[in-house]
Amino acid sequence: MRKHVIFIGLVILVITGFIAVGCGSDTKQPVAFRADIPPGTLAAEEFAKYYPKQYDTYMKNAEMSNGPSKYGGSEEYDNLTQWPFLKEIFAGYGFAIEYNEDRGHVYSVEDVKKIKRINDKSIASCWTCKSANVPGLVAEMGDDFYGTNFHALTDKITDPITCANCHDPQTMKLVITQPPLRNALTRLGKDPDNLTTQELRTLVCAQCHVEYYFAGDKKVVTFPWDKGFTPDDILAYYEELGFSDWEHPKAGVGEIKVQHPEFETFIGSVHYEAGLSCADCHMPYMMVGGEKISSHWWTSPLKHINESCMTCHREDAEWLKERVFYTQDKVADTMARVGTVNVEAIEAIAAAAAAGANQDLLNEARQLQRKAQFYLDWVGAENSMGFHNPQLTFDALSKSMDYAYQAINKAAEARTGVAGPKWDVAIPKYNSEAIKLMQAHETQ
Repeated sequence: MRKHVIFIGLVILVITGFIAVGCGSDTKQPVAFRADIPPGTLAAEEFAKYYPKQYDTYMKNAEMSNGPSKYGGSEEYDNLTQWPFLKEIFAGYGFAIEYNEDRGHVYSVEDVKKIKRINDKSIASCWTCKSANVPGLVAEMGDDFYGTNFHALTDKITDPITCANCHDPQTMKLVITQPPLRNALTRLGKDPDNLTTQELRTLVCAQCHVEYYFAGDKKVVTFPWDKGFTPDDILAYYEELGFSDWEHPKAGVGEIKVQHPEFETFIGSVHYEAGLSCADCHMPYMMVGGEKISSHWWTSPLKHINESCMTCHREDAEWLKERVFYTQDKVADTMARVGTVNVEAIEAIAAAAAAGANQDLLNEARQLQRKAQFYLDWVGAENSMGFHNPQLTFDALSKSMDYAYQAINKAAEARTGVAGPKWDVAIPKYNSEAIKLMQAHETQ
């Protein structure tokens, strides 16, 4: 009898459950994945109806503060004031007029409209990393999008960087939406639609946080990765192409303006080799109202160090922060010194040209200065003050210093006819000899 009563009770409970589901509220509750958002939806506010907690973190990108970071941040400030040598480095180019630190991603459309580098001749390529509307416009217009006048498309650019830049609105899976990255991956033999989740947790950021240039007559945004990702590889790519962004009026040579090569710099770093992605540090998991979500506040990991750094590191938070600053302070100090030498190289070339120096030797000096400027700008344009990859950063700065001094010496030779000293240090030989000595010592 008791079993019979329990069975009837269970039946009633199941029926009641079906009735409850059938008469449920129309209120959409946030769940892990939904398919209710129509394809082509761009506005973050539409995604917020289903993912309010993630949206709340996304809207923190509207906050403007630099601390606890010492370099960068989301407050708008003038890089030309902070790094005065940049005015000389970028002379003759728009970045010598205005070079502001970016604010948060939610301001991307607003900020690009007001920068002084945008003028009547600017092209739509400048919209590429600023709006969720761009992939759709490229699909509609093809490569003609890029060379179209910037202002002609203003009315069609309605949304900044939103959820749609990285997510399929129906499945919320991470996707590569930006055509330049899809094209680059395809050229490298990588299917942009067949990537692992961990790969995507970096590559969705690499849709914009990369070096690029405007290729061909149509000015198509292109990632120069065909030879590799290092500064050496990318410079070799540009050298083979004969590419330059502008001619420096004093140095008399075509220069390359590096953009924001965070992805390329991150490759090969200790964190990259450990298997981490951009999202692991910049979009850490956190608990909100008992739910585990990824933060969509794209900011310095130092602002949420417990969720980012300390999920792996067991050291004290203040100690970790000081280690970050230690690296960044050294990079900043070195960059300032290298920048000064780069300006001296430009001045030396200009003085030699004014004195009627040997043109062949002067052109050699100019090519050396072009390389020096590229390596310096790689570090200055990258948004971590070297922390994404300190070893690569200092390597780039040392090469910039070396090429700048070579340019100065070559300009002097062009002017005086007297060659400067040449240093031919056989570093591999000395290293191998040192290793032999250490190995011999260990066997004693």
